[in-house]
Amino acid sequence: MKRVTIIQGLMTKDISQLFRNKFFAYMTVLGIVLYAIIYYVMPKTIDETFKIALYAPEQYKNILQQVSEEEGIEIKSFESVEKLKEGVEEGDFNAGIVLPEDFEKVLLTGEKPKVKIYYPPDASKDIRRGVELILKESAFALTGQRLPVGFDVEVLGKDRAGEQIPPRDRLRPTLIVMILFMEIWGIANLITEETGNRTLEAILITPAKVSDVIAAKGAVGTLLAFSEAVLLAFLLGALKGNIAVILATLLLGALMVTGISFVIAAFSKDMLIATGYSVLGLLLLIIPAIAVIFPGSASLWVKVFPSYYLVEVLDRMVTYGESWVGFWRNLVILLAFDIAVFPVGVLLLRRRFR
Repeated sequence: MKRVTIIQGLMTKDISQLFRNKFFAYMTVLGIVLYAIIYYVMPKTIDETFKIALYAPEQYKNILQQVSEEEGIEIKSFESVEKLKEGVEEGDFNAGIVLPEDFEKVLLTGEKPKVKIYYPPDASKDIRRGVELILKESAFALTGQRLPVGFDVEVLGKDRAGEQIPPRDRLRPTLIVMILFMEIWGIANLITEETGNRTLEAILITPAKVSDVIAAKGAVGTLLAFSEAVLLAFLLGALKGNIAVILATLLLGALMVTGISFVIAAFSKDMLIATGYSVLGLLLLIIPAIAVIFPGSASLWVKVFPSYYLVEVLDRMVTYGESWVGFWRNLVILLAFDIAVFPVGVLLLRRRFR
């Protein structure tokens, strides 16, 4: 019971000391408020209209316009390929289509016509499928039968056609883990500051032991990271569905952050070094997290970082409403990482405190 009282006293001191640091206090409050503002100022709906630039012989334009009205696609005709490409490159259109003069003739022979399509770099798979669909419908309107138009369509990964997600909802898991990961800097700098100004030596003169100090900092780090992430998740409307699993996932993330901050603090001789290591750790954790939200940018190497598995669970559950059952391995990986890193951080801090 005495040890619990000592740890509680140390926790109170650590929390007070953290928020006496004006930079930390401002960044914590500002981070939560700013991320919430970013979320709510972003569009809550998506524009499902495709904007297509077209260069085609006059006889094909009316047919394409009729098909586009049925498919919810806006088409603007251009008099030259150069102007069409310019509009696509500037992001004014989702794609540019160039039809050859012999488009109908080639179709009637049963061959594949050569259709040139220009996409901007950020064109999604849904956009590309929509453009290919309008061309196939145009071929049907011209010939009265389903004919090939030279496309070999393949959907990589899970096909999410019809599950269009507003940008702000897609960004929501990333915002939550960003506020979670910011706690790396707080605890690492707190420990480094105490060892640098000899506050730790003064604490250890009291009945408090090294194990009490580490337990208090571990509890404070985990509590702050978890509570900040939960608060932001609540503000962003992310606590829905299986809330217990979402909270458990955030708790595993908070333990991960605290364990990493212990390791950083153990190798930091001053606050400048601690800040540098914290920023590096934050970047390494955030990059894989962003890759989960934007699958086209993801590579196999991002799976070596535990943050990948954390955000994937949040993304699938919060963004798409999927069950956690399909991602239970992610939770096991996070738990295994915490079990491995947290004790290592504790051992390294013990050596540092000697």
